[in-house]
Amino acid sequence: MFELHEVTKRFPGTDTPAVDRVSLHVETGEICMLLGPSGCGKTTILRMINRLIEPTFGSVFIDGQDIAQVNPDQLRRGIGYVIQQIGLLPHRTVEENIALVPRLLKWPQNRVSGRVQELLETVGLDPQLVGKKFPYQLSGGQMQRVGVARALAVDPPIMLMDEPFGAVDPIIRLRLQDEFLNLQQSFRKTICFVTHDMNEALKMGDKIAILNNGRLIQHGTPREILSHPADPFVSHLIGEDRGVKLLDLVCVEALMTSGDNDGANGTCVQLNDPAKTALDLMLQENTDRVTVCQGQNVAGYVTWGAIKEYVHRVGGDGPG
Repeated sequence: MFELHEVTKRFPGTDTPAVDRVSLHVETGEICMLLGPSGCGKTTILRMINRLIEPTFGSVFIDGQDIAQVNPDQLRRGIGYVIQQIGLLPHRTVEENIALVPRLLKWPQNRVSGRVQELLETVGLDPQLVGKKFPYQLSGGQMQRVGVARALAVDPPIMLMDEPFGAVDPIIRLRLQDEFLNLQQSFRKTICFVTHDMNEALKMGDKIAILNNGRLIQHGTPREILSHPADPFVSHLIGEDRGVKLLDLVCVEALMTSGDNDGANGTCVQLNDPAKTALDLMLQENTDRVTVCQGQNVAGYVTWGAIKEYVHRVGGDGPG
């Protein structure tokens, strides 16, 4: 885990700090999304965590140790870093890019080769097809995957990700998000992930830290942020459809009526599906209710009215 304690960064010649007394605790295995507009201090925080820049005041701790007391090179070898521009070395092949840090650590060649092949397969790339290619020969999505593989090369416990999917088209971006979340289920890295996209933050984050003008405005789970925005800035950032967004975070079971669905038309969702799935099916099938199942057994049904009432109760515009 890592922790920021009253961290402040003031760059020379500026009147206001880029980061202003930010305190933040990120648990082991947690994805914390840093969310906010451009210039709010998100990237500066990442760069202070791996000591690319030093805080003006305050401290950063990793597993209880003040990183100011750790050799910067040693520190960075335990932190994976993925940026939007990817940062692959253009004159090195995909294999050589991924192998960079293992070779700096003087791993045996057979271990390096095995790790490169393993990581390429993990991120969905064929080592035989892409391993010998140079970055310019890859698509944007492939380069992002290689960037993630390189960051995972020495199995760092912490990963810093600075809008890593921001440079690819929306369809590839959604696919990369899904693939990364699947990887996280196995790796359980502690991740600080910068984004300016609220939907990405809600989908990817265990916690969301919202920043504005260098200050931490709110920190909590996606459900806490959506249910209780701290101020008008957070409400504006969420958007007017926060009730609909919450449907992705609440299970069908919470809105279900027990019993048989007399108006059933064969449309069914599972008990633990997001309520948004039920809403999407209603719109698709032009119906006002869907059956809720637990496995093969009918558990009850959920109605358009129940979803609409929930959305308006938690706030924001919803289905009409």
